[in-house]
Amino acid sequence: MVRIPDEELIQQLQFGEGQEVDKVLTYLHKRVYALACRFIEKHKGTVHDAEDVFQESLVALYKLARNGKLTPDTNVEAYLFTICKNLWFKHLRRQHETVELTAEFQSLPDLDSLPLYSLLSSERQTGILQMLSAIGEDCKRVLLAYYYDRLRMSKIAAQMGYANEQVAKNKKADCMKKLKTLISDSPYFSEKITD
Repeated sequence: MVRIPDEELIQQLQFGEGQEVDKVLTYLHKRVYALACRFIEKHKGTVHDAEDVFQESLVALYKLARNGKLTPDTNVEAYLFTICKNLWFKHLRRQHETVELTAEFQSLPDLDSLPLYSLLSSERQTGILQMLSAIGEDCKRVLLAYYYDRLRMSKIAAQMGYANEQVAKNKKADCMKKLKTLISDSPYFSEKITD
């Protein structure tokens, strides 16, 4: 295969239309794909992975050329191969960060959608309810709504019949202060909520 000069490749990619661009992309595929494929297979990939990454790399190179980001002295084949390598390493990093769940875990409800209170053991639930009851019914309702049901302060204010969100925030702060005092003053309650 006759080698096309880099400057001509860049010109065709940047200013060419239709068949001219297709010709350059086909040329680059023939020149670089085998090298990229070997690299990806050597680094935990498959031929299918290589095809996907190579196509993505060609698109990236084309966009760079169209936007005038390639200088006339750019080694187009080396640049394309570098794009392939970078995209593959990026894919591997993403894959490493993702953990596949088995079927039994996929059927579990999303923990973020559950109120925190339902995730606690029944013994802890009992201890927490006793503490909350000890600081008063209003405090109990406000703290359960905020921490366990994850309601916004505006919603809590409406439920509790408070004048506004700020009143609900003040009430929550006051209730937390009472709760902390109760826990620090009573070993009985401390034991109930800790292991």
